[in-house]
Amino acid sequence: MTTLLMGLGRQGYRMLELAIEQGLAPVTIVDSRPETVSRAVEQFGSQVSVPEENPLALPDDRRAAMLAGFKLVLDALPSFHSFELIKSCIQAGTTVVSVSFLEEDFMSLDADARANQALVIPDCGGAPGFSHMMAGYSARKLGGAEKVIMKVGAIPQNPEPPFYHSLTWSVEDLMEEYFRPAKCRHDGKIMAPDPFADIQEEQIQGMKLQSFLSDGARSFLQTYPDVPLMEERTLRHHGHLAFMGTLRDAGFLTREPVMVDRDRVVPYRFLASMLEKRFGNLPPEDHFIMQVEVEGPGGRHLHDYNMPYDAVSNVFGLVNSVAVTAIEAAGMVLDGTIQRTGVLPLELLAEEEPFRRMSEAHRRLGGLVELQIDR
Repeated sequence: MTTLLMGLGRQGYRMLELAIEQGLAPVTIVDSRPETVSRAVEQFGSQVSVPEENPLALPDDRRAAMLAGFKLVLDALPSFHSFELIKSCIQAGTTVVSVSFLEEDFMSLDADARANQALVIPDCGGAPGFSHMMAGYSARKLGGAEKVIMKVGAIPQNPEPPFYHSLTWSVEDLMEEYFRPAKCRHDGKIMAPDPFADIQEEQIQGMKLQSFLSDGARSFLQTYPDVPLMEERTLRHHGHLAFMGTLRDAGFLTREPVMVDRDRVVPYRFLASMLEKRFGNLPPEDHFIMQVEVEGPGGRHLHDYNMPYDAVSNVFGLVNSVAVTAIEAAGMVLDGTIQRTGVLPLELLAEEEPFRRMSEAHRRLGGLVELQIDR
């Protein structure tokens, strides 16, 4: 067995499609929804297989033994499942490429991964993910970095009130952006301000948007500790942040349970379910945009990126961006382009050849990938 894919949500299912297109079949698939697994089996036939047991349901030792039978694990699970899966992959000595938006400090697993000859590529999506590879590539080329600012967002082409947004990935993980501390570095100091404390007006790729600080700098804060200014900002249409701010003020953006009759309800998870029900079927046309600015001793780099909605395949721009990043990274592991161990987010894999291949993979799916160099 070669490849195990955990999770068949929007990103996971697109990852499966691209994995099979790229010749990574057969792929063993796991998802908690039988109807989703049946759909994949019907669509892909012998190119997929379904294990008798879900690794997440096994005790730690049996889970690690099962995972050891795979050369590669693709993690597209909601973030609250992923940390334990990654630890089990490390115990098994296998490679895991994860697109989950983990809250835990995955860099703390680096020593264990090296000791077990395992490779973990975390945050391997669009942003964080390809955004980090862009910034890491520029920091290498410029001889270091004094400023790294990453602006990213999945932007619906025709935003509808009152949400002014679209749901393109795990809604529970999306909610985390609005209350998880937005770790960044200002004036050389690590900070974690309120995500709503610094809303800015933006003009990017001809669009008037707003941005807020989000928890997307992540591993970059550790892998490039000497950059005095480093932050990620999430982009949204006007109106969306006012809507979400009202929900936050009403107490929905919290993990602290409340009692409803005799049931304990976690507000942000209830909100995610309601938003999915109410706004999950909005028009799908979107584009996932990024603007990554890096200044260093050798000048300034400005990366512009835009992955549009794929009308032929009916795939969100963000979903395509996440999936192609993960599958191209997986392909580079399997063909030997990446031959390292440890926990290696994409800024640490941003050498010339991986960056070139990743950029070309995104362009093949219709993405705009441009780099402006100012010296």
